Amino acid sequence: MQMIINGQFVDAKDGKTLDVVNPAFGTVVDTVPAATLEDLDYAISLAVEGQKEWNKVPLYDRLDILETYCRIITKDENVQKIAEIMCEEGGKPIEQARTEVYANAAIFRIYCAAAYTFYGDTLPYNAEARSVGDVAFTIHEPLGVFANIVPFNYPFELAAHKAAPMLVTGNSVVLMPSSKTPRSAVLMTQFLLEAGVPAKAISCVTGSGSLIGAAAAKDPRVHAVSFTGSTEVGISLAKACAADLRHVSLELGGNDPLIVFDDCDYEKALNEVIGGRIGNAGQTCCASKRFIVQRGIYDRFKNDLVKRLEAVKVGDPADPATEMGPVIRESAAITVMEQLEKTVQQGGKILTGGTRSGAYIAPTVIEVSKDTDIARDMEVFGPVWPLIVFDTLEEALEIANNTKYGLSSGVMTSDMKTAMVVANRIEAGACIINGTGNYRLAHQPFGGYKYSGIGREGAVCTLEEMTQQKMISFKGILN
Repeated sequence: MQMIINGQFVDAKDGKTLDVVNPAFGTVVDTVPAATLEDLDYAISLAVEGQKEWNKVPLYDRLDILETYCRIITKDENVQKIAEIMCEEGGKPIEQARTEVYANAAIFRIYCAAAYTFYGDTLPYNAEARSVGDVAFTIHEPLGVFANIVPFNYPFELAAHKAAPMLVTGNSVVLMPSSKTPRSAVLMTQFLLEAGVPAKAISCVTGSGSLIGAAAAKDPRVHAVSFTGSTEVGISLAKACAADLRHVSLELGGNDPLIVFDDCDYEKALNEVIGGRIGNAGQTCCASKRFIVQRGIYDRFKNDLVKRLEAVKVGDPADPATEMGPVIRESAAITVMEQLEKTVQQGGKILTGGTRSGAYIAPTVIEVSKDTDIARDMEVFGPVWPLIVFDTLEEALEIANNTKYGLSSGVMTSDMKTAMVVANRIEAGACIINGTGNYRLAHQPFGGYKYSGIGREGAVCTLEEMTQQKMISFKGILN
């Protein structure tokens, strides 16, 4: 598969490619261009022109084009095609992949709906002596060119968050998907062009993020960078953008807590603990990654969790019966195993799992103390359930907040006062009551505290972040 620049499928200038690997089998299933800096330069230069062209398209026409795109991707044959690509290159179970295609369309539609009520403001009339007779108001204008870097774990859904609000508001987009899962973003770009987005306004440049992503963040023609990925890379991008005061939106790492109290709905809590982590083999930014369970139910809970996870069907992600596939690469699985080994050295006890075969990791439950790295700042991107016992509400909050991260969180309890105390005091961008923190709506302001990022993504706030306000005043017009 080639990348798309100026509405054309093209190779890299030097002809070099990157292998696309199916993690389930470790086999190369395709190649994509390894874009050069010259390729990126060309895409950005086009985006500068394309943004002006796209912004001249009336809002209602822009939204009609994007609705056409939604109809295209939700055709049965396209849903299947996109889902199969995600399954093949990312190891995502096929049913989860199909769901992601519909999520992409929903995100576009929700941002389009939000645009219809994205009003400017009229400033107070005669509010100051020096403004008597003036009529002043604000309008929203696009920032310009966006360089958007998409992670591997939800390559189609998160590509929507990296394109829909920008396109709705008249910006142009240079989309840079993960080199591990690039092909669904190429298809998204193809279908946007088919729907009527101008060729210069949307490109999909494939290649090494450390090369083209870093270069885009330093390019003065780029007005904003939107990135989802690791905290370390996010910090480096923010530093690069700071040099020219470019806008930056960062959704970064997390080590999200789920607090389970004795008085919870036990079966619901067990289902949430499993469901909030098993999807996408645990490779979800806001998935619960620390399970803080009250002592009164702890022993029963850990035993039932082990039994349930040992029954999970792990296998070929193309099989509709598969509940969990591999992680993204064998190297990623090795990293998870190294993290488990370190945790055992710190006193952790593996209750089930702790084994791997290629990129497959058996669902793993590990008992840990609150002082271990995994209970604080060591984010594990895989199917691992660290269990931490607590006695009191204060202790649970202490454990939950003892991390540099703060993306999402959850609390399981039948006492709504307890739930609200936790929600009020937890240091995270979201708290889900009687649910896992693995929860994201297209409307919500998604993002985190501390090292989990800067800014928010969601229809209630992102259009504001994708634009800048201009104040216009008719001075003395009513005098």
